[in-house]
Amino acid sequence: MEHRIEEPADLLRRAADGDMEAFGAFYDRHARAVLAWFQARTAAPETAADLTAETFAEALRSIQSYRPDRGSGGAWLFGIARHMLGRYLRRRRVDQRARERLGMATDVVLDDTSLRRIEELVDFAPIRDDIRAAYAGLSPRLAAAVKLRVVDELPFREVAARLGCSEQAARTRVSRGLRRLSRALEDHR
Repeated sequence: MEHRIEEPADLLRRAADGDMEAFGAFYDRHARAVLAWFQARTAAPETAADLTAETFAEALRSIQSYRPDRGSGGAWLFGIARHMLGRYLRRRRVDQRARERLGMATDVVLDDTSLRRIEELVDFAPIRDDIRAAYAGLSPRLAAAVKLRVVDELPFREVAARLGCSEQAARTRVSRGLRRLSRALEDHR
């Protein structure tokens, strides 16, 4: 008897009918890719793990909204992931509502081995020199703003105080610095 690999849409349809093993198979198929996607965008294993857990909890919670005629199950899942990342970037914290609604644990605790494995999912080594070169190409004002906000993770109010400017000016400097970094990195690819 030939073993058929189920399509994500089939797994989601079965999960919508209450088959949690099907959702488990969907999770197994996509969890690593989602985790790597978050790790590449946050460079923080704990945050990536939290966002991954919240993404799958939201997918399970809203599984009835999946429509195969609108796209693949993977695309639907990554749409949820993009939404979670956007919410995280706006609030600078991982929203835990979906996990709470499902009664799931909201504390993701990672041991050192798990942290290393997550970090290994995304290898920044090939672009590390490009990042350094792009950062070195920023003006001192923009570089300082980006460092304080992105590396030191300070709120804009504190960035402004340290730079001796208004909060709006600090936001502008960070935004310009990140845009220039992004453009410089695109040019290196």
